[in-house]
Amino acid sequence: MVSNELVLLSQQQQIAFREEYERRSKSMTVCYLAWLLLGWHYAYLRKWGVQVLYWVTAGGFLIWMFIDLFRVPSLVRNYNKDVGVVVMRDLRTISR
Repeated sequence: MVSNELVLLSQQQQIAFREEYERRSKSMTVCYLAWLLLGWHYAYLRKWGVQVLYWVTAGGFLIWMFIDLFRVPSLVRNYNKDVGVVVMRDLRTISR
């Protein structure tokens, strides 16, 4: 959806989109580092409710922590996809 909309924007709007997207998006490397540091990866992705549950259950008795080792790429990808949608919506709102 975002890529289809991006083509319809002017060159200046595309640059503004990319700058804002880069500013708001999250890095998979940093997310893995946050996962290693006491499971801060959900906080890094701004999912505070899940983060608190993760801490209370000690990473799902370490099972959830192990599963998240493989889930981090999809968590970051989904977060960044949502960021793209929000940035596009904001850019469309501003340009009207």
